[in-house]
Amino acid sequence: MKHSIIVPVNQDYNILTLFTESLMRTIEPFTEIIFINDGSGPKVQEHLERLKREASAKVKIEIIRHEYPKGCAISINEALSNVQGNYIYLLDSDIILNPNWQEQMEDTLNSSPSIGMVGGVLLYPQTGGIQHCGITFADTIGRHLFLNATLEDIPQHIFEVQLVIFAMFAMKREVFETVGYLDEKFFNGYEDFDYQIRAKEAGYTTVINPKIQAYHWERSNGIHRNFNRKNNLARFWKKWGNQISSDTWNFTLLNLEHRLSSNKLEHGTTYIGIDLAEVRSDADSLWDHLQQAELVKLTDILNYSNRFNSNGAIWLPQVLGKELIQSSSRLLFLVDNFTRLLDNRYWIEIRRKASHDDLIVDLYGNVLLINQIYASCWPGTKVR
Repeated sequence: MKHSIIVPVNQDYNILTLFTESLMRTIEPFTEIIFINDGSGPKVQEHLERLKREASAKVKIEIIRHEYPKGCAISINEALSNVQGNYIYLLDSDIILNPNWQEQMEDTLNSSPSIGMVGGVLLYPQTGGIQHCGITFADTIGRHLFLNATLEDIPQHIFEVQLVIFAMFAMKREVFETVGYLDEKFFNGYEDFDYQIRAKEAGYTTVINPKIQAYHWERSNGIHRNFNRKNNLARFWKKWGNQISSDTWNFTLLNLEHRLSSNKLEHGTTYIGIDLAEVRSDADSLWDHLQQAELVKLTDILNYSNRFNSNGAIWLPQVLGKELIQSSSRLLFLVDNFTRLLDNRYWIEIRRKASHDDLIVDLYGNVLLINQIYASCWPGTKVR
C-alpha cells in the first residue's frame, strides 16, 4: 500500500458518518485505512464493519476495537505498528474532507527533503472562518494562528510552523521510522505537539499548505480531555520549554506589512496605540516588537485594558466613551482576538468619518482595517 490512514474513533455516530462519507468519497487507490474504535460502542462498530465490506478492491480497511477508551496515543500507536504505507495520515473522525486532499498532502511532503510533516487548514463549519492554521507561540502561550480569519487573509503559499494538530496531519514514513511511537504519558492532549518536536530535533520540519482545507466540527475524539489538560500541558512545557520559539510576532509583522502595502499605507505611518488586550505580558511584547520593527510610528500607547474584565465582546462606546472617536489621528487597536470587537458597528460607522485607516492587531497574528471588519471577517466569535 502507498498510503496509510489512521483514524481514532471515540465519536458521536452522526458526526462520524459525515466524516466517513467524505473520506470514502475522496480516498485514493492503494490506501489502507486503520480505524481504532476506542470504546464508541456497537453502533459505531457496525458502521465501520459495513465500510470494510463495501470498500473497493484498491482500498483496504482494518478495524481495531477497544471495549473501553484507551486514549489517542495508545490507539494511534497500535495502528502505527501495522502501517504499510510510504505516507502516513492521521485524521480526526469529525472532519469533512475535500477532494484531492490526499494528493495535495503527498505533493507537499515531496516538495522538499526537509519537510517531514504537513497539516491542513481547518475551518469552522458554522462560520467558514479559520479554526486551525498551525500553532504559534508568544512568550508562553500557544495559539491557533490566524484564528477566525478568512481564507483570503492567510498566506497563500506553503509556510513553516512549529506545530500542527493531528486532526489533519500527514508525514513521510521515514519520520515514523526515525522518531518512533507517540509518548503514551500524554493522555488525549499534546501527544501530537510532543511528537513533532521530537521530529524537529531529528531534522524534519512541519508546514501548512493553505490549499489543503477541511471542516472540523471539533467534537470530542477522546475522554477526559479537559481533566487532563493541565497535566498534559505541564508535561509538555517541562519537556520542551527550551525548544519553543516565540514566533507569533514574526507572523504579525509580516501580516502588518502586507496590510499596509495592500491599503497603500507607507511604512512609518503614524498611529496612536489603543491597548485592549487582557494577556498583559503578550501585549507588552507585541508593542515592543511593533516599535522595533518601525512599520508604523506609535506616537502614544493608551492602555484601556483595565476598563473591562471579560472574555466576551468589548463594547467600545462603554470602554472608550467619546474619547478619540473624532480624532484625526489613526488608531491601532491591540486586542486578544479581533472578533471581540464585532459588536461595535455603530461606533465604527461614526469613527470612519474621522479616519479610514484604523487598524486592529491581535495576538493570533491577524491584522485588518477596522472599517473592513464586517466585510472581511466571518461572524464567528470563538476564541481558543
